[in-house]
Amino acid sequence: MMEESAEAVGFAALCLAVRRFARVAVAFSGGVDSSLLLAAALEVHGDQVLALHGRTPLQAPGEHDKAMAVAAALGCRPLVLELDPYAWPEVAANSEQRCYHCKYRLYQIFLAQAAERDRVVLLDGTNFSDLSKDRPGLAALRELGIRTPLAESGFTKEMVRATARWRGLANWDKSAASCLATRIMGRQPLTRDKIALVARGEAFLLEKKFKGCRFRHWGSLCRIEVREEDYPRLISLAIWLEIDEFCRGLGFERVEGGTRPPEG
Repeated sequence: MMEESAEAVGFAALCLAVRRFARVAVAFSGGVDSSLLLAAALEVHGDQVLALHGRTPLQAPGEHDKAMAVAAALGCRPLVLELDPYAWPEVAANSEQRCYHCKYRLYQIFLAQAAERDRVVLLDGTNFSDLSKDRPGLAALRELGIRTPLAESGFTKEMVRATARWRGLANWDKSAASCLATRIMGRQPLTRDKIALVARGEAFLLEKKFKGCRFRHWGSLCRIEVREEDYPRLISLAIWLEIDEFCRGLGFERVEGGTRPPEG
């Protein structure tokens, strides 16, 4: 008898973990983690799954549409909630605990929406690798009683990507798309103008084929971060002069380049 692949065994284990919960809602961002979790939940609970997606101005342009495409491919239509983090003072202040406050607010809203629809458990796509990182938002999950089947089943980021590829998810190799607030210097208040500059900058870099780039707004300094394999191209004279001119045209006085972690 042919042995099952590691990915098939892993997905079965994830489905088993999800099966422990009845009447579930899934926090669905459109990233590979929440997509795999949603696929497992749908496999187990079918159309009884409530997928919740928060649409905010802190998302990178196009991320919402990509998330909806992934959900549609899974046969799911998420409940989309229009949210404005600028109206949450503790988030807009952009302290070291911004992510905690934002996650707490977001998941309070998700829990309320889930309860209104008779869903008793909210599932989140945190994976096991995330537990070893500095992620203030994880404290909010614990305090609110959010369950994390991927992390609880020992799914590392590599396992998530491999299993998502095996499952046929189109976004299995999607770069991490953290919210644009992470590009703003800490303790500098979040504003629509700053986020708009970041969005313009990353759109420009994507046009230059820098996948998974980061355009960081650090006051008068603009820091461009790309994947390690793209760094030599970033600092090539012709490309760098073009980027430098673009950034100064946005009002930055200094521009520097560097690399970023694969999932950073």
